[in-house]
Amino acid sequence: MEPLQAVIESFPYIISGMGVTFGLVGMALTLGLVVGIPMAIGQVYGRKWIGKFISFYVWIFRGLPNLVLLFLFYFGIFPLMGLNISAFFIGALVLGLRSAAYQTEIFRGAILSLGEGQMLAARSLGMSKNQAIFSIILPQALRIALPGWSNEYPI
Repeated sequence: MEPLQAVIESFPYIISGMGVTFGLVGMALTLGLVVGIPMAIGQVYGRKWIGKFISFYVWIFRGLPNLVLLFLFYFGIFPLMGLNISAFFIGALVLGLRSAAYQTEIFRGAILSLGEGQMLAARSLGMSKNQAIFSIILPQALRIALPGWSNEYPI
């Protein structure tokens, strides 16, 4: 009965830790979504140098392990800039930027799966490039990306 008693006594700490974990995951996924969709659009429809820069970003953040990124930001980048930022915020930022790299690829694949005909049809109706992207391409791409995006949760 003693192990069960230890779990019961630790229960408030477990609940508190779950709250921190859910907050961290929520912040990371939100940042990943807010950064990932524009980067996917930029990679597909942007200028060549923008696509190359985004590809490099994705390559770096998908290629380095989480722990290396956390150490790099916590002990390297922010101290060199003279910033004293909490470990929670740095963790959320790093996980969010890493999630953005994965989500960029998810949404890029969804946009490319639509084919060029959707953009051509929207442009032939007199829509600007931005109108076509946000009114025609993006809603369809988000629907297509949903299964892949749902696998992004276990960052």
